[in-house]
Amino acid sequence: MGPGDAVDGRVFHVKLPGHDAMARRADELVVPTRVMLPRRVVDGPARQVGKRLLMALLVLATTVLIVWLDRGGYNDNADGKVDLLDAIYYATVTLSTTGYGDITPYSDGARLINVVLVTPLRVLFLIILVGTTLEVLTERTREDFRLKRWRSNLRDHTVVVGFGTKGRSAILTLCTTGL
Repeated sequence: MGPGDAVDGRVFHVKLPGHDAMARRADELVVPTRVMLPRRVVDGPARQVGKRLLMALLVLATTVLIVWLDRGGYNDNADGKVDLLDAIYYATVTLSTTGYGDITPYSDGARLINVVLVTPLRVLFLIILVGTTLEVLTERTREDFRLKRWRSNLRDHTVVVGFGTKGRSAILTLCTTGL
């Protein structure tokens, strides 16, 4: 009885000593092809908003620190001096671009610091807020589009689940038969 002979309608495959060598040789001839999966792993919307909120709070804290350290250059219309609560209030009102005018930088140093440091922080704060809004609204749509495009471009492929003994044999068979 030889390999692939049928007995009583059943096909028997007999493993001959040369088959291992042939399998190893076929294994060397296999040219792996790469399947490009969608590239980006995207955080969920809650995590993205959390990261951006943390960045915005960091910008706010930095602005509070700058105003607090230079509080002598600021004037509070209510009592004339700027305390920590006034620094927090001023930073919040300034970063949100509300600007009531009740606490103002009056010294040249405070105005210079406001121009050089606080205004760029204000812009950064707004970029974070606008960026968060746009990111949350568009990221899911972009990811769905990329996945659909990848799926529509995927043609003539075979998925082999598990690359153990049987999976390896299945891949070798597919490659040697030209599939």
